[in-house]
Amino acid sequence: MPSYDVIFVGAGHNALVAAAYLAKAGRSVCLLDQSDRPGGAVRSEELTLPGFVHDTYSALHPIFVGGPAFAELGEDLGRHGLRYVQGGVSTGSSLPDGRSAVIPTDPAALGAELERLGEQAGWAGLMADVAPHLESLMPLLGMDLTTPQAAELIQKLDRDRTAALPFATLLAGNGHDLATERFRSEELRTALLPWLLHVGIGPHDAIGALWIALFGLILPGGNPQPVGGSGRLAEALSGLVTEHGAEIVTNVRVDAVLTENGRAVGVRTADGEVLTATTVVASTTPDQLYGHLLRDASIGDSIRAQASRYSYRRGCFQLNLALSARPSFADPRLDQGGGLNLGRGVDELVRSVRQAEAGYLPEHPTLSWHEATAVDPSRAPEGCAVVRIQVLDVPLRPVGDAAGEIAADGTWTTSVVESFADRVVAEAAEHLKGLDELVLARHMLSPADLARRIPSMGPGDHCAGHNGLEQGFTQRPVPAHGGGYATVVPGLHLIGGSTWPGPGISGTSGRTIAQTLLGQ
Repeated sequence: MPSYDVIFVGAGHNALVAAAYLAKAGRSVCLLDQSDRPGGAVRSEELTLPGFVHDTYSALHPIFVGGPAFAELGEDLGRHGLRYVQGGVSTGSSLPDGRSAVIPTDPAALGAELERLGEQAGWAGLMADVAPHLESLMPLLGMDLTTPQAAELIQKLDRDRTAALPFATLLAGNGHDLATERFRSEELRTALLPWLLHVGIGPHDAIGALWIALFGLILPGGNPQPVGGSGRLAEALSGLVTEHGAEIVTNVRVDAVLTENGRAVGVRTADGEVLTATTVVASTTPDQLYGHLLRDASIGDSIRAQASRYSYRRGCFQLNLALSARPSFADPRLDQGGGLNLGRGVDELVRSVRQAEAGYLPEHPTLSWHEATAVDPSRAPEGCAVVRIQVLDVPLRPVGDAAGEIAADGTWTTSVVESFADRVVAEAAEHLKGLDELVLARHMLSPADLARRIPSMGPGDHCAGHNGLEQGFTQRPVPAHGGGYATVVPGLHLIGGSTWPGPGISGTSGRTIAQTLLGQ
């Protein structure tokens, strides 16, 4: 019976980050993943045509590159071939009438853009109001919120009620109100507000105000992508992990976490193999953890009830395009790369999110546009391009179409997927004239595809669950966990997008659990 210090259920990027720290410290580690390769949502493939390298799921890694995990592991990852590149524009917006905005990485260029938009006072005022919280807030983004150190920082934030923008106001406020109160231009509002969807928050969800402020701090730093595709991060982490003796086993599904005397002692695979460990770390969601992996364990009914109510709000529809030439925006600054928001303004964003949450395909979805070849031409044959379009305001299960054009019965059929992809291309073409004529091939992923391929995405939610205040911060992923990584079963921990600080490529939960297990 194989035995290890730590077994990971799932080999996503957080598990790989944790395993890197643990293996370097001499711990015996085994990662088990049902996919054919490690990395979870960090993967690149030739999805359309030979020579066109697409990001299957995630694409941009600003939080990881700007965070402590990369600062500590970056040199090792570089030895394993990881290199990042980014353009001069981090993000921006495009409206069909030609209006646009950019958030450049150069401070002088950002200042000039804010001046052009008439937003210098609003931007400077928001940054000034948030500044007093940063000394306490920024460390919390990389901490287990149940620790005494985190509790002290949270209490310090909560005590400062005299600030111009108290932390409690940011925590309870929504992104829509903050963005429309502080900024006057539809261009800047549209550049920022859709980013909430990337972290599982809607425009009117509590805690959205805090995240809008954080995006204002983070995005001017850039939107880097790995040279060769997002999957290069997974490859480099895997190389580092195995270099230090850890084992990665793919194409194996863990069926249960085993307990003995109330403590986790190992796992059983779907093939019946039993592996034991001192500690088990699962990259999944609380409903799957307590509802399936711990189905035979002695768990209180109240905890199972909390987990069963874990909420998913919207799905993710992803369209990868192979193009015969690089596309062009009317504003050439938007051709510099980064993650761009293509939409019809704030009101339409609110409308499309409401349509999606009601189960309807949105009539005018907001598009997250990323052309990888803008900064990495090696991703496509010479002169060609690859583009990823994410639509994060789609229903998990489409029961209808807000435009009344697509017949939907609650499932993502081939017909629904193809018809909605047509709508997405047509919507993008409102911003990039002639786009449809450049398309050589396309590849689609619906929420149903995500649910089937990556269990931690639940029914197809790329954020691994709603991240509003009722299920975020110290309530993430369930109240019993309190924003920490320990479960109610000793020896068993939960990491990944369903845990604090939420979804995205950051390595935060992986690094934090490694520090905990190493006693740091």
